[in-house]
Amino acid sequence: MKNAYIFAIVVLVMSLAVLACNFSAPTGVTSQDEADASTEPGGEAGGSTAIPFPPPIATTGQLRLEIVQYQAWTDRDGNARANVLMHNPYDFPVTPAYGASVSLLNNSGESLRGGEMYFLDGISGGGGFILPGETIAANTCFTCEEALLTEEWGSVVFTTDVKDATGVWDYSTDVEATVGDVSFDGDSPIFWITGTVKNNSDTALDRISFRLFVFDQAGNLVGAAEASAWDVGPGRSANVDGYGIGQAPDGPVEYEVSALGVNY
Repeated sequence: MKNAYIFAIVVLVMSLAVLACNFSAPTGVTSQDEADASTEPGGEAGGSTAIPFPPPIATTGQLRLEIVQYQAWTDRDGNARANVLMHNPYDFPVTPAYGASVSLLNNSGESLRGGEMYFLDGISGGGGFILPGETIAANTCFTCEEALLTEEWGSVVFTTDVKDATGVWDYSTDVEATVGDVSFDGDSPIFWITGTVKNNSDTALDRISFRLFVFDQAGNLVGAAEASAWDVGPGRSANVDGYGIGQAPDGPVEYEVSALGVNY
């Protein structure tokens, strides 16, 4: 089935800026809010202006995540899917304030289907926990548990307002991850991963999460995955294996990997 790569409009509710981003060619975006008001507080209305990628964060108002890059496609089984990389620009950890929702729109901008993003931070059970300056993947399938769409979709809308999550988790960054293998299986949306994690701290950790982003040679996001090792002692290493969601690229892939430990 032909992949539906498109421009997607990133809409943040509760007075958040509306940002437009091309996931396959992150060269520049246009903010519709800039057509309605100046970016300076109390400024006069002005024209639409191109702003650099990634979009600048607000200095006032509701906290929000930055959308770094995303992919949206219809898989071989007709399921509409999305992966997104979200960045925490703040100097404190954050978590979604009301969950992280996502909507699929048709070519007229009307809503076709909604859902919740599942965060691959590896310690929050999908609810989302992002360290200061960290980028985390999240994904959704709009149709895996519902009927397939009967109308062509045209854009994806993410809602990413967040709140301070200081003290929510007893986490450790004194861990590391190493990629073993990443294996795509034809046009399947599921790919397989192996690797190792190491606990460099002086205390045992209940869980170490292995988080992986996969990019094609052009730097476009083609997949995201998470796997975990449990009960890893101080100074010990453990193997991990699991799966991710994505699309097999035409050619070699590149990886970004990170790890986070936690005691529950």
